[in-house]
Amino acid sequence: MLLPALFAIAAQVASPAPTADLPLQVQHETFSAAGLQAFRSGPNNEYLIGAPTEIRSIGFWWQGDLIDAQVQLIDVNGGASPLYPILEAHDLSAEHAGAVGLAGDSVVAALTHHYDGASYAIRLVLPHLTELEELSIVWLPWDENSTPKPEVKDPPQAPAGYPKPSVYSRSSWSADPPQCSSGYCSVTHIALHHTAGASEYNSPNWSTSAGNVLAIQAYHMYTRGWCDIGYNYLIDVHGYIFEGRAGGDDVRGAHDGHNCGSMGVAMMGYFHTPYNQTLTTAMKNSFCELGAWKCDQKNINPLGSAWYSGYGGSMNTIYGHRNVSSTACPGDLAYSQLPNLRQDIDDKLSGGGGGTEIILDNGLAIFSGNWNTGTSSSDKYGSNYRWASTNTNYALAYWRPNIPSAGTYKIYYWWPQGSNRNPNTKVGWRVNGNTTTTTVNQQNNGGKWNLVTTKWLPKGTKSLIGLDNSGTGTWVVVADAIRLVKQ
Repeated sequence: MLLPALFAIAAQVASPAPTADLPLQVQHETFSAAGLQAFRSGPNNEYLIGAPTEIRSIGFWWQGDLIDAQVQLIDVNGGASPLYPILEAHDLSAEHAGAVGLAGDSVVAALTHHYDGASYAIRLVLPHLTELEELSIVWLPWDENSTPKPEVKDPPQAPAGYPKPSVYSRSSWSADPPQCSSGYCSVTHIALHHTAGASEYNSPNWSTSAGNVLAIQAYHMYTRGWCDIGYNYLIDVHGYIFEGRAGGDDVRGAHDGHNCGSMGVAMMGYFHTPYNQTLTTAMKNSFCELGAWKCDQKNINPLGSAWYSGYGGSMNTIYGHRNVSSTACPGDLAYSQLPNLRQDIDDKLSGGGGGTEIILDNGLAIFSGNWNTGTSSSDKYGSNYRWASTNTNYALAYWRPNIPSAGTYKIYYWWPQGSNRNPNTKVGWRVNGNTTTTTVNQQNNGGKWNLVTTKWLPKGTKSLIGLDNSGTGTWVVVADAIRLVKQ
């Protein structure tokens, strides 16, 4: 059995490729009736399924009969929507159905929405599962534009999180209006480019650099035939940051041939042979300030990798243009700086705080399935622990720590020792929608903290850490406590 409905994404068909016209990356997962049994979470025909990304809305289509079914969206704050009936849509045309690849005899449900923040899972109530042949779930992601915002008064309030550095707007460099409407893809990656304009490196002041940006736009639009400047941001030799492509946050640029999900940042200069210009301290500082702001805003791990939707594969979250296209960009002398830039961004996000410790006892965990409370082990953490048997109905325990600042954390588990413990207890953690699992031997090292992994964790309550009772044989798994220590 896969580690949890909340951790694992047990899709039986791949999500469709994103399209240029899709502002949010809608994802689809299809399950047979038998496949849904892996997510059974309660005695009343309840099924708990984790979302592949944070969602705001949910939709369904199915074959067979879906009778008296209900759905509930569970949000990141521990709340939940009411149970809503899954109702057939009455206004979905054949054209719309074809757009999501539905079979001709499928029934389509109206969307269900949740307005109290992002949701990370759904609970389904399916009283007549035997009447169902196939169920497809349509996940509609949540982003910062999904909920209403209060009107910003004058003067505006300071933004939460890492501050956005000073950026010179398009009007400051007299940008031409774009010749297309803006498309949007939630940013998951940052691309490093160079403009390959050696003369730009010699700019004496801001005014000259602003003129260079306008010239780049003219080249992109009127020579290459693009509808606007391709880069999202440009940074000159003095460290001035210029807004590039029109449209604001998450606007899709035209900078690496893939683009959807990536924020393209171009260093103005030529950082490759034969010019061999080097990134100035001001350029690197500005890139890191811009990167720290975006990574904090989007919960991006600057030291990690993630699925880059436009590219269609996993990629370093901060990468060079050459990583995804056949090009020398951003030049050898800029590309070689990427490890340092990533680390500098991570340091800015961490803001110090090394040694921060978070301990969560089992009283702060969330349990599904059949768990028992134990007190007999003298080496337990706190006053009790929870235990469940293997080779029985699926049981899951997980914690949702409140991370005070993003950074790298050591993750420890505590369990009381016993000869009946599962030697292959499956533990896992879900960070930014990506799940990793491993096994630990709970027959060993009981009564103390056991280091299991070191992970980068984003700020807030979006990370899950837990364990389940999967495994063969008759063993006991113990959920006692976890400990996180920031590096």
